[in-house]
Amino acid sequence: MVFRGLALLLLAGAAHGAELEGVRLDDRVQVDGQPLELNGMAVRTRYYFKVYVAGLYLPTKVTSATRAIDGEGAKRIVLVMMRDATAEQFCESVQIGLDANHSADELGRIRAQTDALFAKIRAIGEARQGTRIVLDYAPSARATTLAVDGSVQGEPMHGSEFFRALLRIWLGERPAQADLKLLLLGVQP
Repeated sequence: MVFRGLALLLLAGAAHGAELEGVRLDDRVQVDGQPLELNGMAVRTRYYFKVYVAGLYLPTKVTSATRAIDGEGAKRIVLVMMRDATAEQFCESVQIGLDANHSADELGRIRAQTDALFAKIRAIGEARQGTRIVLDYAPSARATTLAVDGSVQGEPMHGSEFFRALLRIWLGERPAQADLKLLLLGVQP
């Protein structure tokens, strides 16, 4: 009887999550020992092509970009590729998003972390359809970690401003895609 109850509990827990374009993300995850909630989920498109499904995890749900970016605690952004992309395409996309939302001085302050991220991406070579890219911010270390398909890529990139800069790609004043920003913030466009 206890086994049956445990099995039902595990099945009920496995049923939680959100799905978009066939991509499933958990409702809750743990980063740096802190529980996070799926704040929102959206599809990034470019020239009518679906590029990736993005998910934003925060300690508590928010609808404000400022609160999402500047709020305290652990955070996670998940990108699940909907099509193949080369490392150069991915790095170029990140750089465009950073450039659109930051001054030259701000970019200079995160140059070392940006270069480290790009080196990790280039070492991977390409992201195939279905590849799961996870960027976690751990406040205890004040560092961002890149994981690809569950495998952590190299050393963490230190500095809290770097993760905030990455979030501005999707949530900044000039986001990669306006409706993607709204959906990640849990707001229907």
